[in-house]
Amino acid sequence: MPRRPTFGYFTQPRGQGDPASEPYPSHKLMQRDAQEAERLGFDAVWVPDHIYMQWQGSLQAFPEAWTLLTAIGTTTERVRIGSMVMAAGFRHPAVVAKMAGALQELVGGRLVLGLGAGNQTHEHNAFDFAFDRRIGRFKEYLPILSRLMAGETVSVEGRHYTLREATLRTVVPPVPIWIAAGADQMFDLTVRYGAGWNAAGGAGFDPTVFKPKYDGFAAACARAGRRVSDYEVSHLSFLGVAADAADARETLDAMAGENGADPAAFARSRAIGTPDQIASRMRAMVELGVDHFVCIVNTSPHPERYAERVELLAREVLPRLR
Repeated sequence: MPRRPTFGYFTQPRGQGDPASEPYPSHKLMQRDAQEAERLGFDAVWVPDHIYMQWQGSLQAFPEAWTLLTAIGTTTERVRIGSMVMAAGFRHPAVVAKMAGALQELVGGRLVLGLGAGNQTHEHNAFDFAFDRRIGRFKEYLPILSRLMAGETVSVEGRHYTLREATLRTVVPPVPIWIAAGADQMFDLTVRYGAGWNAAGGAGFDPTVFKPKYDGFAAACARAGRRVSDYEVSHLSFLGVAADAADARETLDAMAGENGADPAAFARSRAIGTPDQIASRMRAMVELGVDHFVCIVNTSPHPERYAERVELLAREVLPRLR
């Protein structure tokens, strides 16, 4: 029987002024969005980790993840906070272990460390973050990170990392790791080092895309003598929240147009529609094994109505699934 799902709010990169003269995205605005998400009853708040992302031929700015996580975590009380997901190549595993321990102490155990091997070639190359052989690098990264957070002294002579009797010399409160994984090698790493799994790349709401990934992860669990139920299964949920049918049609056309996609095909990978329609799409994902939805609410059309959409989702959709 499926577990009762939980719901996370994904902090959308947003601004509140002229991007040419004010910081964009605005960390202050995203912090307030997260605080409002807690008030609205979301179970978690998620922060992305990019300097920028290449999308549809443009480079889109993103917030600084650790600073924003800390700001959100120390000004909320109940929600879990986490990275969805942190690119391993941006930071040495010892740095991440140290930062995660500090933040976990500050937020009283609410931190979830979402990790991935990285997926943005342009971004990595621009700043000379190594992108080649990133899976092999991640295979070295995870045991180093896990052992350091467990208080061990680590000596490693690897291809990518070298540590010599390295220890944090402090207690790190337990930090659950959720790993974005979409293929066998990453599935195996998730089973070994993770407490949660995310279908990397955003499998969307199309069962023909999500289910093979889920089955691949389940097979990795079986190989290790584990079960999928031992892990929390999260889903990147791209939503187009609409008040009524007319709003839904406008939203679908706008979102598909921005992505250069055919509306009918685009609708298969997104949940776009009224609260009843979105709840139905989410319910189908619960039946496929999803435990936690990372809700990415549309900013268009009409960005000024973004907060209304988040509230509509919390008020009219989430209670239908809880």
